[in-house]
Amino acid sequence: MSNREYRYLIIEDDPAFVEILKVVMSKVPQMKLIGNSDNTLDAAKRIDLDKPDVLLLDINISGLEGPEVLELSDHKPMTIVISSHPEDVMENYEVDYVAFIQKPLKNAEQLVNAVHKCLKLIGN
Repeated sequence: MSNREYRYLIIEDDPAFVEILKVVMSKVPQMKLIGNSDNTLDAAKRIDLDKPDVLLLDINISGLEGPEVLELSDHKPMTIVISSHPEDVMENYEVDYVAFIQKPLKNAEQLVNAVHKCLKLIGN
């Protein structure tokens, strides 16, 4: 893996969970947080403006459904879906995502591994 810095954006409306994600993401030193958004309308704009490499996306959030954000965005970051709903909920959407993490986050390594998977895909 290169020494390049990768940028990520959090789309999550629970402030306490945003803090948990930040702590876990600090375990991946090459990742830099470029912001977080608590609603999908703002998120769609930020994705195109900030062009993150990786997106941590809650699917149940104010505004649009989380996956609809990606349909509105021209920029398509590597996406990790994080939700309290089972992964099969994602079958209703046509969204490419690298990993699904179920809330509550019981295993920080699961998210760290998903991020490493994203970075390997970016590197190819």
